[in-house]
Amino acid sequence: MPQILSVAELREKLSATYSKEVLNQSRLLRQANINAFLDIDRKGLNYASLEHRIKIYSSQQGEKIYIQLPGKESADSNRNPMPMDFRPKLECSDGTIMDDASFGVIWDILDEIGKQHRDYLSFVAAIFFHMGYMYNYSHTCGRYDCFSLRLEKNNIIKTKQVESVDLCWNRLDISDTVWHSLNNYIGEIITPDGKKISFEAFAKFVDLLLQNEDCKYYFRNVIQGGNQNYNLKSGRTSTCDANLLVLYYLKGEGRISRLLDSFQKSRGVARFNKSDYPLVTDGIIKHMK
Repeated sequence: MPQILSVAELREKLSATYSKEVLNQSRLLRQANINAFLDIDRKGLNYASLEHRIKIYSSQQGEKIYIQLPGKESADSNRNPMPMDFRPKLECSDGTIMDDASFGVIWDILDEIGKQHRDYLSFVAAIFFHMGYMYNYSHTCGRYDCFSLRLEKNNIIKTKQVESVDLCWNRLDISDTVWHSLNNYIGEIITPDGKKISFEAFAKFVDLLLQNEDCKYYFRNVIQGGNQNYNLKSGRTSTCDANLLVLYYLKGEGRISRLLDSFQKSRGVARFNKSDYPLVTDGIIKHMK
């Protein structure tokens, strides 16, 4: 079993400095992942009828984190269908599946972490920075277990393992020691639907939620909209900034008026000043002007 790092050791392991170089590198990694996930074969699949569930991550607690595709927004009944949509699925250590989670549910979980373990919110914020800029990610190629799901009325009536999926992508690569330490400090998370999950599983679930955000915005702006100057302005990074603003408030650093005003003005994806990264992470993340 990995050792439990001290708070000082954990700070060192998660330390990073935001710079334009970090931003530019993150765009390259994001584009590579967008290409990889959009290239997954969806032929013959239909939302709520025949779907595939691909295991992407696992945790030290035995949880499994999948992507399931196609997603709800792929359905032809939508005004503007997005055929590349998917959603993450989290299988708990007891084999039960956590309900699908929007970012509202993510904020509820962050709120609960804040109530129970406010002193560790700076580490949570550091993880969100890492995910937002794909910092501490590594390129990997592998074959991923895939399961075919036959559904009726949103209920799975048949599951069958099918041919594994080949995927070359950039995956979150934080060490087992760091995850073990964070799991220990933050403890078991109770989700709004009553499931028990580790912080590691929660973070990896969010990472795949962010990946879908990147894919959706890219599809809408570039493939559908033809905007070749899009430059990944929306998606993973801006969504993580919105979560950092929520964490800033939960840490007691900001006023609720600023929080609500930011979401209202930005139509749902609030902006967070990059110069405030050191504040929300208690100096774990530094800012290079």
